[in-house]
Parts: sequence; structure tokens; C-alpha cells
Amino acid sequence: MASPLDVGGPPDPRDALFRLLEDATREGVFPGCVALVWRDGATLYHEAHGMLASAPEVPEHAVSAARDTVYDLASLTKVLATTTLWALTVSEGRVALDAPVPAPWSRACPGATLADLLEHCAGLTAHREYFLAHAGRPPGDVQRVLSDILATPPAYPPRRESIYSDLGFILLGAWLERVHARPLDELFENRVAWALGLELRARPVPALGYHRLRPGGARGPARAQRSHVAPTEVYDPALHPGGVPSHFAVRRDLPYAHYEVHDDNALVMAGVAGHAGLFGDAEAVFEVARAWLTATLPGLDARVRDRFWRPSTVPGSTRRLGWDGPGEGGSAGDAVSAGAVGHTGYTGTSLWIDPARQAIYVLLSNRVHPTRERAAIQRLRPRFHALASRIT
Repeated sequence: MASPLDVGGPPDPRDALFRLLEDATREGVFPGCVALVWRDGATLYHEAHGMLASAPEVPEHAVSAARDTVYDLASLTKVLATTTLWALTVSEGRVALDAPVPAPWSRACPGATLADLLEHCAGLTAHREYFLAHAGRPPGDVQRVLSDILATPPAYPPRRESIYSDLGFILLGAWLERVHARPLDELFENRVAWALGLELRARPVPALGYHRLRPGGARGPARAQRSHVAPTEVYDPALHPGGVPSHFAVRRDLPYAHYEVHDDNALVMAGVAGHAGLFGDAEAVFEVARAWLTATLPGLDARVRDRFWRPSTVPGSTRRLGWDGPGEGGSAGDAVSAGAVGHTGYTGTSLWIDPARQAIYVLLSNRVHPTRERAAIQRLRPRFHALASRIT
């Protein structure tokens, strides 16, 4: 059988893309996925492939993925929620991009600005397993996570280099809550999801939004929601003969994650954070992307949008404000123009917007099911975009 990572096949790129993704599900790149390709005002491809899950202990392992399947979006949260809300906040004149990071968070990145945090060049290190200190505790101790970040020494002076950092976006989420005096999930629901009409869809699971965990409450999806949400990781020690991973410490009561955020630091923050926590379907992700492309999200100034998409001047950085840009070895390969912006998510999600070609590419999957060690999607993504960009 041909590898799903080979672009070759039928001359019609639509057929080739369909085969690529079908083969990817059969060969274990991910259990299932939904892909959406849009260009010049028309949806050229919107298909679901594979199943919700592959692990037999998940009741939905025999349920086919559908176009409206909701996926854990992981770090797409950074652009769809946090970056979008900051673009609106800057458009309203509430905070300027050159505003210094306020106390007490400035202790984590002395001398850094709002723009530096968004551009991943504020001096913060990439990642820390803060969740380990929360093992056995109910979710929701956000202040402790923030305190842990403040106790983490800066890795470099602002703007000397760029290190992709979850820590910076956790601070950005907390800063938004201070500016607007509202929880981040409510702020996103009202300023983005509701403004774009995503809340008006009649369905068991919101098309796009956070799923806040309640201490002592029910976890995972309700029965009516189960077949609408793709599960992520299975927390079975037998799947890790080399040793139980550290993140199992905060998953002791869960056989697998199903509508419970996969990111472990976001988990202990009750599922609502600036770096991760959003769940959504491909069409809803596309709607936010199109609102950026056309500057039609209520309150978004087109000049601010353009500033957020301006390439970084930090040496070696491909970053914009919140967004990433194309570069050697990037997820979109050479299928997008130099002015394109995009982002990926650890769970197997990606989004690219190409203004020069008036194109949007969405690929959502749960490649971390049953374990997060699967890495074949890194080779799949450029081939997906190579075919997607050829569809007419």
C-alpha cells in the first residue's frame, strides 16, 4: 500500500487529498480528521475521514468522524482565542502593544511588552510541568500556576531571540481577564463565538469554546455529547512499557481524555487558559480565520490586523503577533506565500491563512490518541498543504 505521506496519485488534487487522508487514518497517523480548504470565497474541500477513536476501551471507537466533529484544538487556542481577543483589545485602545507587562507578571519577563509576549520573545522559557505540583488536587488553582511562572527565571533578555512559550500565553490570558474583568472563557464566548454567530448552532456541543472543568463535578462529555467529540489520550500504563509518563500523575481518575483538555497545565487550570483549552469543529475554526482575513470580526480594526500579521524583527524568528509565519521545515511547507500566517496544535490540529491567495486551510485531528508519541503528522502536514493548495 502506498504511504499516506506520499503526495503521488491521481492527477486531480482533490482526489489525491482524499486518498492521502483516508490512508493516513488506516495507517495510524491519527484515528480520524476533518479537513477544510477555502479559496476566493468558496469552500473547495470539507470532508471527514476515519473514526473518532481507535482504542477499544473507548465506546466511540467504532463511530465515524463527521464534518462537525469537535476536536481539542490545543495551541490553536493561542491564535483563535488569546491573540484574537488581544487584537480586539488593542483595536479598542484599552492596551497598547508597547505597554509593559504589568506587575506581578513582569517579574517573569522584566522589560517585556505586550507585543513581546505575543511574539514569543519576552524572555520566557518554553514549557514547564507545573501540573506536577497539582497531583491529587481538584482543577482550578490558576493562581498557583501563575505563581509558579513568576518563580521561573527568565531564559534570555526580551527580543534577543524567540522561544515558543506556553508560559507567555498563560500570562496573556490572565492579563486579558484583568483588563476586561471577565473570565477568559466568557470573554471568548461573548466577543468571538457569539459575535460570529457560532453560538446559534443547535447542537449538543458548542461549535467553538472552552470546556471548563468544575471541581468535584462530572468530567468528560455527557451521553448526548459523546459522539460529537473526538477523544484524545488513553491513560493506560500498559501503553508505556518504558515507564509511566509524568503527566499520568494528574490523570489518575481518567481512563482517557474525552472533552477534557489534553494539555496538562491547562487541565489543572480547570481547562481555561491562554495557551490551550479550546474545543471546536473545522467550520468554526474557519469562521474565525475568515473573520481575520476579511477583518470582519466586530471590533477588529484592519490596521491592527495588519500589525498583528507583520513579521517579527527578532533574528531567526518566523513569528508574528500570536501567529507564526512560513519558514524552512514549517507545517505548510512551501504551499503558502511569504505573507501567510498560521499555527499548529499539539493534538494534531493546524490552521493557515494565505492573504495573497485568499485561501484558508484547516486540518483537525486527534493524533495523540491513543498516545502522544505519534509523530507522523509532522510529515503529513506539508503534503496536506501541497495538495490543498492545488485544488481549484
